[in-house]
Amino acid sequence: MTDITLSTKDGGAMGAYVAMPAVTPAPVVIVIQEIFGINAEIRQRCDNYARDGFIAVAPDLFWRLEPGVQLTDRTEAEWQKAFDLYQRFAVDQGIEDLDAVATFFKNHEDSNGKVGCVGFCLGGKLAYLMACRTDIDAAVGYYGVEIDKFLSEAPGIKKPLMLHIAEEDKFVTHEQQEVVKAGLADHPQVTIYSYPGKGHAFSRIGGEAYCPETAATARSRSLAFLRDAL
Repeated sequence: MTDITLSTKDGGAMGAYVAMPAVTPAPVVIVIQEIFGINAEIRQRCDNYARDGFIAVAPDLFWRLEPGVQLTDRTEAEWQKAFDLYQRFAVDQGIEDLDAVATFFKNHEDSNGKVGCVGFCLGGKLAYLMACRTDIDAAVGYYGVEIDKFLSEAPGIKKPLMLHIAEEDKFVTHEQQEVVKAGLADHPQVTIYSYPGKGHAFSRIGGEAYCPETAATARSRSLAFLRDAL
C-alpha cells in the first residue's frame, strides 16, 4: 500500500493510492472517490480489493483543485468543503484523468491487462460515464448522482456496467431513479440493483445511512461481477 504520482494526458501530476494483491499479474480496479477525497475509507476499500486479488488504485481526482484532500463526513465544515469541491469539480476533465489511470494500469507490468472501476456517490456517476465514454472492461456505480442527466450517452456502453441504487437517496429523487431505471432497462450490458428503504451512502462505514447487511450484499454482487468481467 503506497502513494504514487501518475502523469495525466495534459502532463499534470496526479496523486493516487495503490494497494497490491499477494499474487500478480492481477486485474485492476480503480476505486473512484466520493466528495471527501482519498480519505481513510477509500484507502480501506482499496486494501480490501487488494486482499480480494485486485490491484486497487484510488486516484486523487480533486488534485486540480486541491491536492491531497482527506475529509470525513463527521463535521459540518468538512461537508461544506466537500460540497464546494464537488461543485467546482470538472466532470469531463475527471473522466480524462480516470482514463489516463486506466491506460497506465492496463499496461502495468503487474496487470493482467484488464481494468475495471467501482465508484461511490460522485464516483458512482463517474463510473457510469467511464462505461459510456471509455473502453474500461467493467464498471460499478454505487448511488451515483445525476446519472439521469447523462442517459443520452448510454449507447456508448459496450462493456458490463452494474449500478446500485438507494431508493431513499436524499441526493437522487425517486423520479430521477425511475428515469435511470427506465432509460437503462433494456440495455444488454447494464445490471441494476435497487435497495428499498436504504439511503445514500449505505455502504459508507459509520455514515448516517450505513447498513452493514446491505453493504455486504452490494459488495458481494460487485465482487462477483468484477471477477467475472476481469
